[in-house]
Amino acid sequence: MTKTLFIIPSLLAIFLSIISCETTSIALYDETAYSQIISLKVDSLSLIEKATESYSLHEAEVNALQKELQFAYEYARGRPKNEITAEQIFLLINPEGYLLGGFFTRWESEGSLKRAFVENAKALIAEAFDQIIGLESGKIRPEDVG
Repeated sequence: MTKTLFIIPSLLAIFLSIISCETTSIALYDETAYSQIISLKVDSLSLIEKATESYSLHEAEVNALQKELQFAYEYARGRPKNEITAEQIFLLINPEGYLLGGFFTRWESEGSLKRAFVENAKALIAEAFDQIIGLESGKIRPEDVG
């Protein structure tokens, strides 16, 4: 009986340790990251709307936004256990990819883009941002970790 009384608390402690490891296998929620990605979404979609115009008219805006996006990526990469979010942002901003980075590359190379392409790209890019936003908003809040 004494042995059983010792085993139960030990098993409980192991179980709680496993649970706490599982809940922190991904970064905790970060208000800065959440606000930052929402702001970048709004700015990006607004700039995408201008892609039917000449790239040269908006080059400075694109460069400024790319710098902010790169900052968000580096911020995400620097957070512990945040590899998934960092990878999502990388896919979004990769200039050789098919999302925002690739959109800017194409806009620059073609000079201006057709409205239909802009609208389709905007929907895909908005969804990519929503995936990142959803991941961040679904993370455990630091105050909820005991």
